[in-house]
Amino acid sequence: MDYYTKLLTENWDEFEEEQDSYLEKEYDAQTHLFDTREALIGWAKKIGKQNGIVIVIKSSESGGPGKRPRVRLSCERSGKYRPSKKKEEIIGELKRKSTGSKKCDYPFELLGMKFEQWELKVICGVHNHPLAVQLEGHSYARRLTEKEKGILKTMSKNLVKPRNILMSLKADDENNVTTIKTIYNARQRYKLIEKCGRSQMQQLMKKLRECNYVEWHRTDGSNCIADLFWAHPMSIDLLKIFPHVLIMDCTYKTNRYRYPLLEIVGVTSTELTFPVAFVFMNHKYEDNYTWAMERLKNVMGSNACLGVIVTDRELALMNAIYKVFPSTTTLLCRWHISKNVLAKCKKFFDRKETWEKFMLQWNLLVFASTEIEYQSLLSDLMVEYHAYEGALDYVRNTWLNDYKEKFIVAWTNKVLHFGNVTTNRAESAHAKLKRYLGSSQGDFESSWKIINSLIELQHTEIKGSFEKSLILVQHNFRSEIFRELRELMMEGRPIPLSFVHPYWTKLDLVNTVDVSSVLTIDPELESLYNIFQSEPEGGKIVLKQKLRELIDPATTSLIPPSVKVRTKGKPSSKNKIQVDTFTRRDPSYFEIVQSIHDSISPTIQSSVKTLNEGKLYRTSVKQRLLGYDASFPSKIRHFIHNIVNVESDGHCGFRAIAALLGMSEHNWRDIRMNLIGELHTFRDEYIELYGSAMRVDKLMHALSCFECVAPPQHWMTLPDMGHLIASKYNVVLVHLSQMQCLTYLLLRSAAPSVIQHRIITIGFVDDCHFVQVFLKSGSSIPPVARNWHKYRYDIAREWETPYITRIQVFMSLINKNVITKDVFDLTDE
Repeated sequence: MDYYTKLLTENWDEFEEEQDSYLEKEYDAQTHLFDTREALIGWAKKIGKQNGIVIVIKSSESGGPGKRPRVRLSCERSGKYRPSKKKEEIIGELKRKSTGSKKCDYPFELLGMKFEQWELKVICGVHNHPLAVQLEGHSYARRLTEKEKGILKTMSKNLVKPRNILMSLKADDENNVTTIKTIYNARQRYKLIEKCGRSQMQQLMKKLRECNYVEWHRTDGSNCIADLFWAHPMSIDLLKIFPHVLIMDCTYKTNRYRYPLLEIVGVTSTELTFPVAFVFMNHKYEDNYTWAMERLKNVMGSNACLGVIVTDRELALMNAIYKVFPSTTTLLCRWHISKNVLAKCKKFFDRKETWEKFMLQWNLLVFASTEIEYQSLLSDLMVEYHAYEGALDYVRNTWLNDYKEKFIVAWTNKVLHFGNVTTNRAESAHAKLKRYLGSSQGDFESSWKIINSLIELQHTEIKGSFEKSLILVQHNFRSEIFRELRELMMEGRPIPLSFVHPYWTKLDLVNTVDVSSVLTIDPELESLYNIFQSEPEGGKIVLKQKLRELIDPATTSLIPPSVKVRTKGKPSSKNKIQVDTFTRRDPSYFEIVQSIHDSISPTIQSSVKTLNEGKLYRTSVKQRLLGYDASFPSKIRHFIHNIVNVESDGHCGFRAIAALLGMSEHNWRDIRMNLIGELHTFRDEYIELYGSAMRVDKLMHALSCFECVAPPQHWMTLPDMGHLIASKYNVVLVHLSQMQCLTYLLLRSAAPSVIQHRIITIGFVDDCHFVQVFLKSGSSIPPVARNWHKYRYDIAREWETPYITRIQVFMSLINKNVITKDVFDLTDE
């Protein structure tokens, strides 16, 4: 019988003597003289682990006059449990904490003593418990050695995940019994030691200074960060060398504060993307973008000039760019424009072939190489698709009239964009960053660590591409690009340097811009000293603190924003708030539209697939039109172009509004929350409109439901909520049903030009369900709810003017008695 098998037998008393002699033989068989104390302890732990014993230091003495240095070693289970006298008060009662102990008065003991060398002796080799077979359950055995701690520190700096760190340690040492919990604990201790008691913002500012980052920030009036800008020093060098094209785009789900992240990237001569700057902003307002652009301009210096900026149609960003860089050309992303056309126009087309032909014509228009060709293709488009007025109005009014110079080839080829006409490079940078982040719950400091590592890897790749271009001689050339150069070579003529743009010849990081003046801060220091002297005592203290923060950023008093969590919806477990830790983006509107429409058959269009909570629902076109349209007055049915269903879960009305506004129907919680905000903000006005505070409170109660299924008392009610929806989302809301047809206009906003009006239509069917309704262009609409005339602001009076004729047509078709009942009785009850 082997040693470990005997340990597990019931005849423990008979085996105890054999066990003691086994250990003594083990020690006698080995040379137990050691040069150092560490060697002795290491050997004892190693042998103990091999025999199922976790050896720990029981006591240690460094020696002194007449006393030799010594160390006592024992098993981790030696000693007796000494109960703590501390007690915990729980709900008014004194209750002892739930505790346990692995101590069992284990007598085993070794003694190491220094003579000429360190000598190890067995004081007691007796064991009173079975020796361990698996050491993973022993906390001391799981501890990391100093070497392993160094490996963990290095790998953590290099963003290696804990599970991969553990696998590496076990690959290096087959006897390693460390668990993943030990790795997490060690990483946390390392982070705490690195911070040395500094706050998150203090640590961030310290690291930014150490790495020579350019950093700006501004607060929200207190010490809380509102906007945060940083740029790597090498990124600034690359920006000054390649200022020809910048691409800007915002992304989300990168931090626990839910701050949008503006990523600014450029393009090198080797066609690699490089990061320019990262800007966390508390809002996507024009003021935030303007501040970010001003910081970018400061980074570039007075001598640099931007060539082209590519972005999507973010109006606040476009306005900020024009304000700060008025001479810079702004281009709009063609890819985003194409997807917007898909999202907004596909619903107007009945057949797939017609839609695909329309998109082909649209793409030909976008890539028209001359203005004459553009005008010709535009005329063809208008003539061929005159029956699809909604689609033509969208592409004309939204894109062609105001922005054709920013994306049509005939105009964009007049500026030097080096082939960058989309924001795809920024989108790719977003995706790569989110892969590295791994979670959307990081703070600014942890995000910076990951971003900094990513930036340095990209810079290394760029340097490698420069060197490769310098030493590599290309053999094959694409004739369409090098045609003129090849002609010169065939004729034996030299290639003039003017034929090659300097952008393509720059293959190093040396900035050739001449800086004639040397920067100095002497005047500023003198002014600062004078201000300091003129300040009262309190002002001097504040100014001194700001100077101290400037000199040593680790002393900053900045604080991060409050953590934003999603409080809507049912928590995943009791007393817990739902937190979305994923970095993946939500589906774009065009993806939702495409997921619906792409399943339509190109011939008979018999069905449509609606993506909903991971399930697939199939309803026929006949059911969607001929079934639901019976719920509307017969004389207006021919005005209905299409009806789109939503899920029936008590939130159908809010789902329909979300989808009509261009969001996913799964954003119904946002609709409810926004309408609650509208009702709360303008409570007094709605009390006057609805006639009582009780009715407003009843609406608030109806809106306040975020469960997966809403009971009837929390369903959407019209006409009550119609005014809220129109005023909150700046839309003209049309409500159709068999018993009630109304139009709701904005209460407080001035009416813009009619081409900027947005009309959405919601239908009430089967006496219990709401659906999306799409009316044909120019169709009649119901009369305006009477309360609008009574309680609207004076500046909103022109909202009704463009629709008077269409309302009159509607009134002539529908029974006036029914309309009058609906408009007056139901609206003003």
